[in-house]
Amino acid sequence: MKTILSVFIVLSCLTGLKAQTVNTPFGQIQGSMNGTVYQFLGIPFAKPPIGGLRWKAPLNPDNWSGTLTTTSFAPVCPQKRYEQGGTTFTLEGNEDCLYLNVWTPQIGAGNKPVLVFIHGGGNQQGSTSQLTGGTQIFFGKNMAERGNAVIVTIQYRLGPLGFLVHPGLEPENINNISGNYGVLDQILALTWIQNNIANFGGDPSKVMIFGESAGGLNVGNLLISPLASGLFQRACIQSASPVLNSYNDSKNKGIAYVDSFTTAGTDVQRIAYMRALSKDSLLHFASSPLVGGIVQMNWQPVVDNIVFTDFPTQVFQSGSFNKVPLIIGSNSEEMSLSAPQTVLPFMVTALINSTVPSAFQSQAQLLYPSGSNNTQARQSYVGILTDRQFTATTKRTAQCVSQNQTEPVWRYFFTHKHTIVPLAAYGSYHGMELFYVFNNWENATFGSGILFKPADDSVQNVMLDYWINFAHTGNPNGSGLVNWPPYQSSTDCYLEIKATPNGSQCGLRTAKSDLWDDVLGFTGCTTSVGIGNIFNNATLLFYPNPTNGLFIIDLPEEIKEFEINIYTSFGQKICTSINSNKIDLTKQSNGIFSIEVKTKGEIFKGKIIKIK
Repeated sequence: MKTILSVFIVLSCLTGLKAQTVNTPFGQIQGSMNGTVYQFLGIPFAKPPIGGLRWKAPLNPDNWSGTLTTTSFAPVCPQKRYEQGGTTFTLEGNEDCLYLNVWTPQIGAGNKPVLVFIHGGGNQQGSTSQLTGGTQIFFGKNMAERGNAVIVTIQYRLGPLGFLVHPGLEPENINNISGNYGVLDQILALTWIQNNIANFGGDPSKVMIFGESAGGLNVGNLLISPLASGLFQRACIQSASPVLNSYNDSKNKGIAYVDSFTTAGTDVQRIAYMRALSKDSLLHFASSPLVGGIVQMNWQPVVDNIVFTDFPTQVFQSGSFNKVPLIIGSNSEEMSLSAPQTVLPFMVTALINSTVPSAFQSQAQLLYPSGSNNTQARQSYVGILTDRQFTATTKRTAQCVSQNQTEPVWRYFFTHKHTIVPLAAYGSYHGMELFYVFNNWENATFGSGILFKPADDSVQNVMLDYWINFAHTGNPNGSGLVNWPPYQSSTDCYLEIKATPNGSQCGLRTAKSDLWDDVLGFTGCTTSVGIGNIFNNATLLFYPNPTNGLFIIDLPEEIKEFEINIYTSFGQKICTSINSNKIDLTKQSNGIFSIEVKTKGEIFKGKIIKIK
């Protein structure tokens, strides 16, 4: 447990000395004032996951006696920290790292919205106290003070400590599974917030989770975890989409990881050996989460049938997920900081040839021309990395979620650029919008003096207002703001976030996003499973639904000629039936299948669930 100090440890240039106390179920905590905001840094929400608790689900903290001083950030979780696009690293952190921070304008009962931030870093690095551009980018004081809201930032286990899947860990779990420890940390933190945030002036029925990069990935994953049900009422995914690995693939990787340390004894004995190693030893083989502008996904959550029951697309299409209002978006030049600084035209062609099947390479060359110089070539190179990994994936998630819930979705595209050379050359790079969301760009220096300009002030005010409105009401729109239209897959309208947004854009990099959908074989999501859909002014039924594989599509009697196509949730056609309404999927794996019925120029789309 973090040392309990008898005196305040504060940043004297930021924080006053007026102490404040709040009761929690585990003991009393003491914070301090920062401007007009009450600030609590380093609140334990879990027992330290050390010793025998390494690679186990988090537990509530032990009760403490007296008053715990919470005026300094807790240690970061163990990590090799790489700068974006860099190759050198800093080894840092402590396993005793499961803490959260609260900034609030009010102590005691209140109805203020609660914004809970999950940091990024590839699920390998990052922290709530992260320094970027000479400032603590996720420091919540300005956002809480100016937005009249409660801001919470949380930490969670990273890398192998947070996501190791291994057969030696399975016997310890009643469900015979392992992994997802970092996700369980997030869920326990959200549970703590539900149980305690009212004492900090927050409304537990107005909790918004938001995160960027891997933090946004985690937000997206929490949308589909049954264990997170009821823990939040709004969500915001920034520069990410939900991603899960298969359990067996991650287990094989975990076996190889442990075998790199020891191959002696049984699986259980190997885990005992690993628990005796130092945290630094466990990170010895860690590599950067971002190489050459390509996200590596080294350590990720897995489908374990408990924390996650299926992959994101399948869960969204089933309609069985945590349906809440959603903001989702990305930046216009996400990978500009991490792509190679010098890009020659042949490198664009090489990137296309390595990422695009031959059937689509000529189309990719037209959309991302190699150019004749480094500037033109690098623009296309960054565009490929950005659109393939962020623009297209954001659109897919917006489409799948919006078509499978009645709660609205809003999409944004962040295009604001710094006005100071050389930063302007990088455009709207990965993570840049966080300075504006948290209203902390004004504190960043990058070693060259204050860079804050009127356009920056406009962007941070716009983002603050939209984000706070969304947390408070579930709708980002409000007085004095340009109307942000809800997302519809048919129009793909979005808000361009810049100094003077107008809210009128539709069709975001459509041809490029379509290319990456074609490369993946993604044909789009359909609406959630339903019975009694209207087709040709008649009722169309699938039954039984769910099915064990055999089912009938009950077409109106007057329809004699028709074609039925069946697709997997990834858009792969697996069955075509001409003028026969009896379908047999018994040889297919369990899952959700899309149904397309064509007749006389009309098309009906629906879904069927196959179970055992």
